[in-house]
Amino acid sequence: MSSGFTSLLIIAVGAQLALQAPINSALGQHVGKLAASFVSFLIGTSILLILVFFSGEAGSLSALGDVPAYELAGGLIGATYVATATFTVARIGAGAVVAATITGQLLSSLAIDDFGLVGVDAVALDGIRTLGALMLLGGTLLVVGQGKPAGEKPAARVPAGQKPGGSRVQWRAELPSIAAVFGAGLLVGFQHPLNGLLSESAGELGAGLTNFLVGTSFLLFLVLVTGRGPKLAGVRGATAWQFLGGLIGVITVAAALSAVSVVGAAGLTAALVTGQLLGSVLIDRAGAFGLPVRLLTARRLVGTMLLLAGTAACVS
Repeated sequence: MSSGFTSLLIIAVGAQLALQAPINSALGQHVGKLAASFVSFLIGTSILLILVFFSGEAGSLSALGDVPAYELAGGLIGATYVATATFTVARIGAGAVVAATITGQLLSSLAIDDFGLVGVDAVALDGIRTLGALMLLGGTLLVVGQGKPAGEKPAARVPAGQKPGGSRVQWRAELPSIAAVFGAGLLVGFQHPLNGLLSESAGELGAGLTNFLVGTSFLLFLVLVTGRGPKLAGVRGATAWQFLGGLIGVITVAAALSAVSVVGAAGLTAALVTGQLLGSVLIDRAGAFGLPVRLLTARRLVGTMLLLAGTAACVS
């Protein structure tokens, strides 16, 4: 398969990945946001478990007893990110979630490359990559600072002497959600290198399954200690499409593991990011999965272009 065709497929995979947080958020209306993240991981774990056994790679799982504990952290990172995105997407929109994620992920990836962390060969931070990082920050600010969703009335004019409100107040209200997704994105930058190290011992599917098993166990622990276990009974009221978040995660993991040898790590990142951005913009514009409609304004379009340009510079 050619690298060009593979890149197009990964762009499509990135676009479907943008659906995961809104779908999990919709499931959360029945079982709660945290329980929805657990259900998503549980479904993904079940699918990967079947794939591992039918592929004949189950024997490679015996090597997991010899791997360092830190190589299992990818599952914790994945679970933390999925839960964070599920909680925040309804508040700040799919586009903002993707923008903050990309910025955090690529900035931490630049640091990993520069210092040669997590078994990655050191790549010095040059001027082009620094410019790319600045573009990412600028693009994120433009996308997440979009203002009110379409259909909301504009804020009333503020009389002299009073404090301003409107979009500035909304920005302050959304800042914790944006910061949470950005922080989770920083962690995601470490997930792929950690999973790569794990795959050297357990194989690609084995590493993916282990990643999901660890994440599922972590989310189950959180569901139980926070007393949200009884809410899981609400899954009976959910519709079939609201369970697709786990399948989306599996498709992404499997596609990434298969494509990285064809297009390289940088090409994989660029294609996934492009797909995520395109998918998230369309989701916001359509108001899909019950999310508020967020129009593709000139400011949002410029921000998206900056994110794409910054990504290209960072992975060059």
